[in-house]
Amino acid sequence: MTQNVYFLCRQMFLMTVLGFVFISPVSSGDTLQLIRKIPHSGYSEGLDFHNGFLWHSLPKEILKIDPKDGTILNRFPSPTEHSESLAWFQGALWNLSFTDDGIYRGYLNNRGELKFIKKGTTPEVHGWGLTHNNKELVMTGNFSAKIYFVNPKTLQVTRSIETKIKDVEDLAWDGELLWASSFSTENGKIFSIDPKTGKTTGTFSLPEDNCPVIDGIAYDNKGLWITGKECPSIYYVHKPISRAVTSKK
Repeated sequence: MTQNVYFLCRQMFLMTVLGFVFISPVSSGDTLQLIRKIPHSGYSEGLDFHNGFLWHSLPKEILKIDPKDGTILNRFPSPTEHSESLAWFQGALWNLSFTDDGIYRGYLNNRGELKFIKKGTTPEVHGWGLTHNNKELVMTGNFSAKIYFVNPKTLQVTRSIETKIKDVEDLAWDGELLWASSFSTENGKIFSIDPKTGKTTGTFSLPEDNCPVIDGIAYDNKGLWITGKECPSIYYVHKPISRAVTSKK
């Protein structure tokens, strides 16, 4: 038995005795583990998962997609000539507009039509990414390192955080961390971000190197859905484990 094997066995024995369970962490720089992938249109301005379906923002339309096989179930017109990201929150579909820097709230009427009303304007000239943290709308700016937290009633900024990413693109929220991408740097990668400090807690690569600009991240309470511009697929991947050691006690 080599010395390294001896120490590994000893460590596992002690952790079992002390009541700890070791979980192999996904460390910064690791490749995300693919669950499956579905066909993609090849362009993206944002992604969300709601009530069992993917909702996908394109400049001039919003798609409702079957996550099982990528079938487009519905097509809805965007509220303006160029829409950015979108997020379902408090029973409404929120959408950012690049055309007029608007924050739009949409509802499905009895005829199945998606109707939008402009409720406010983005914190910066143009907003790119959008999600929510169950209390506030969370959005990015225009070639900006900042992430803004916005009151959904007043559409006023409650606070902001600064990240190391010079141009934060799309966003997703998993109940603990924000997930983000960059428009121009670290292509094909996503970042986990502390929502209190803006600190990047991990950087992770897609399982395939053919998505030059990630611009679509969604979380479905189990895994992450990821796609982007010039990306042939929407990828469903395991969410990286955030804690390496947990206790039974």
